[in-house]
Amino acid sequence: MDDGTLAGPQPVNLLGLLRYIPTSTLWTTIVVSLLAGAANIVVVAMISRRLTAGDGLSLLFVVQFGLAVLVVVTLDFSGKWLLLRLTAGTGYQLRTDLSRRILQTPLAQLETIGAPRLLAALTDDVKTLVHALNQTPNVAMGAAILIACFGYLTWLSPPTLLLAALLTLPALAGQIWLRGKARQKWAATLIARDELYRQYRMLTEGSKELKMHRGRRFAFLEKLLLPTALQHETLSVQAHTLHHLAATWTQAIYFIFVLALFGLAASWQLSGDVLTTFVLVALYARTSLNGLFSALPFLSDASVAAQRLEQMGMRLTQDSVPTERITIAPVLPVHLRLCQLQHTYRVENDENLFHLGPISLEMASGELIFLIGGNGSGKTTLAKLLLGLYTPESGQIEWNGKGVIDETIDDYRQLFSVVFADFFLFDQLLGLEKMAGDEEAQAYLKKLQLSHKVQMSNGALSTLELSTGQRQRLALLTAYLEDRPVYLFDEWAAGQDPEFKELFYRQLLPELRNRGKLVIVISHDDHYYDTADRIVKLDSGQIEYDRRKG
Repeated sequence: MDDGTLAGPQPVNLLGLLRYIPTSTLWTTIVVSLLAGAANIVVVAMISRRLTAGDGLSLLFVVQFGLAVLVVVTLDFSGKWLLLRLTAGTGYQLRTDLSRRILQTPLAQLETIGAPRLLAALTDDVKTLVHALNQTPNVAMGAAILIACFGYLTWLSPPTLLLAALLTLPALAGQIWLRGKARQKWAATLIARDELYRQYRMLTEGSKELKMHRGRRFAFLEKLLLPTALQHETLSVQAHTLHHLAATWTQAIYFIFVLALFGLAASWQLSGDVLTTFVLVALYARTSLNGLFSALPFLSDASVAAQRLEQMGMRLTQDSVPTERITIAPVLPVHLRLCQLQHTYRVENDENLFHLGPISLEMASGELIFLIGGNGSGKTTLAKLLLGLYTPESGQIEWNGKGVIDETIDDYRQLFSVVFADFFLFDQLLGLEKMAGDEEAQAYLKKLQLSHKVQMSNGALSTLELSTGQRQRLALLTAYLEDRPVYLFDEWAAGQDPEFKELFYRQLLPELRNRGKLVIVISHDDHYYDTADRIVKLDSGQIEYDRRKG
């Protein structure tokens, strides 16, 4: 199982994520931040000169100071307003893009990643990235003020630049080392978070089993959930502590810089007025320095989150995923041919690899085919290959004489209406609004003996709170309404009572075949094998036999 371990927490360039921010708004925000930095220095310089002048206030100074403050306040407000504009749609764009990428990711890769990690990506990781992008204006404004402060100090006394450069080296060295350690801790934190999400899923989906067994419930809490939650909390605290240590280290270097200015004032022949200005500007710069330090943890955490998304195949720094085109499955006679398909995969909780194939089959419209075999014989894997959800390692699928390739795989999938063994029910007829109305859906509900339980209104089902067998029938409803050329049912009748099982095999399946559909049924119900036109049996990933009726 993929534990999500990072292969060395190498930083990811976050500049590519800026494409989620409108370019014009971003540059306007940066320019306003730079102007605000310059305006703040002007105000500080005015205060410094007034303190060292020693004379009273003049009307000219009051007017100049008032105008300067007005400019600072206006730029500050503009920066905050632009920040709101900047971040308003960022989370939406990130989640939309990530959702599209998940939908376009191969099923086998999604199964390897797992639902808990995908959920964490859509929630926590996106939130981390949004927080980092939100810091962009603050970083720009803080950097602008620091540059302006040091520029002003250098103008007052050029040797100041040399002193700042000398002290920057240990400050940077400490920052790089401590932030690197913090990144490692945060990477471990996210691995613990993914495991915590997996256990939350156990908690919610296994609540009945936990309630029924006191020992299991105690062991789950004490041996799984609580230790993982504690590990996640501990690693998170350690990561942020290292970030705080990095900030503290640089602040210590900063105060050494201020102290050195006092010590060197005499040798540099700095007057008291200039020294006062130095202190005022240096103290003012410290506020911006703190702002920068507060943003760095967000940027570091976002770098780790972006790296984990890249490991999942969700590289957000690439161009946006194009909007999918909507196509309607062709209502034509279908001939499918599987040519020497082979696929290898690792069985869950087993170190051995399972090999399916080579499989060669031909299927056509108007056939009712049963795919049978023992558990683990490869039936569901073959079905996913047939559906185009898995990519075969070798061999090819032909659709009406043409090979299915990457460019046509999605069109090929539109041939199929499928009810999986682990199906998911949507409470709305998504994508079927123009193909089926409430009256048609209600007629099928009656046929499926569900009209007394479920109503259809404006394309939405009134409830999904039904028994397992009834939910299976609702899944069958959606398949009926899709009305596609090929139907595949994976152990559909396993949860049905004898009466409806009889209806399914003796009436519903033959009706679909008689309508010209190709119907493929994965089943263990040998009592109904006589309804099939063909029976294909798998054993250990190989076709044992392919028998036609009669």
